Amino acid sequence: MSHGHVARRRRGSSRSARGKRRLPRAALHFPAIAILGGAFPMAASAGPAVSEAPSAILCSGWAACSTAGYNSYDYASKGGQSYWQMSPGDECTNYVAYVESRVFRAPNPGYLLGNAGQWAATAAANGVVVNHVPSVGAVAEWNGGAYGMGPLGHVAVVEKVGPHDSYIYISQQNIYTDVDGYDWTKINAGFGSSDWEEWPDNFIHFPIKGQAYVGWYDARRGWVQLRDSLSAGPANFSFRLGKPGMIALVGRWTADATGIGYYDQGTGWFYLRTALDGGGSRRAFRFGPAGMIPLAGDWAGQGRDGIGYYDPRTGTFHLRDKLGAGPATYTFAFGPPGMVPLVGNWDGRGGDGVGYYDPRTGRFYLRNSLSAGRPNYVFAFGPAGMVPVVGNWAGGGVTSIGYYNPRSGWFHLRSNLTRGAAAYVFEFGPRGMTPLAGDWLG
Repeated sequence: MSHGHVARRRRGSSRSARGKRRLPRAALHFPAIAILGGAFPMAASAGPAVSEAPSAILCSGWAACSTAGYNSYDYASKGGQSYWQMSPGDECTNYVAYVESRVFRAPNPGYLLGNAGQWAATAAANGVVVNHVPSVGAVAEWNGGAYGMGPLGHVAVVEKVGPHDSYIYISQQNIYTDVDGYDWTKINAGFGSSDWEEWPDNFIHFPIKGQAYVGWYDARRGWVQLRDSLSAGPANFSFRLGKPGMIALVGRWTADATGIGYYDQGTGWFYLRTALDGGGSRRAFRFGPAGMIPLAGDWAGQGRDGIGYYDPRTGTFHLRDKLGAGPATYTFAFGPPGMVPLVGNWDGRGGDGVGYYDPRTGRFYLRNSLSAGRPNYVFAFGPAGMVPVVGNWAGGGVTSIGYYNPRSGWFHLRSNLTRGAAAYVFEFGPRGMTPLAGDWLG
């Protein structure tokens, strides 16, 4: 039942004319509801030249944005309904709640978040990750009193994050000077708090259905612990997996849910189970020679995973679409020998690609295609000697990266395929474990 109103300076006006923005709706009339948001024109301050503007409008209006390739998510017809107990219509909070719940499939919080500028504190008090690192699908939040936002703050949806967190794209509702009150805006980092539209005060990372979470495997005991939140806390799933000394493997063996399994390096056999528990394997087969590094991935883009292995002596990938013995569907070399192989949908299109992590340098090398060739992404993240972990931390179908520090038991996860700060940093489990990642809820 809450909202936040935002005013913007006129398009085409100079930065020195920011004090001449049109009055926001909140300044013209306050709706008679208990929880409000508002913004008021504020005086301009000196700043960089126009060519270094802190923000730029990418599109304005539901139809115009959709035509230009910036999705308005059909809010024109869906906005009359209340989401997460927010006031329906041209309200920033209702729009964000709609996109989070219907597009990113975040569950209903089950508590009232309050005015726009209260969302971060309320969410954090209820265990939601709130920090200063943007990620796709996160909620951008401006506190009450932030420049141009008024006393009740503002919220928007993060749609894209630039390299090294240098900029973000947001979609937002209830911008007074916009057609339909709606736009997509690019906001550049590094500007002062008196620039329109300034960098958000906080980023709220609501749990998203289809999002990857983490876990750990203790090879000495054959024990698995999984947690359905990207934060410190107790495990939600605990079970024994096979016998000690195996290599745990997470995969979507059917289109219905995430499963688990293990690989016996001594024999080259795979043992796969469709449920996240310690029951017997549903499939058992040998693929490739002993002593390989097992892989799982949706090579064909069919919504379910096949298996594979990486030969550390040659740097060659051997991938098979089917869950069973037989010839490899794809065989190719990528990178030098002795790397740590990775699998993920780096571009969010079709099936999974591959990659590798160089533990000597802490650099990631990722390729979209299942073939030899140049990497599509190359960047360093974290110190050397870490254990890489990949997963869909932000939802939306794009795999991101991270690392586990075996010396401390801490996870450092980043939602973008670039160098930059971690979006999630937390301790889970004891030191010296093998990290796992997967969508334990779906």
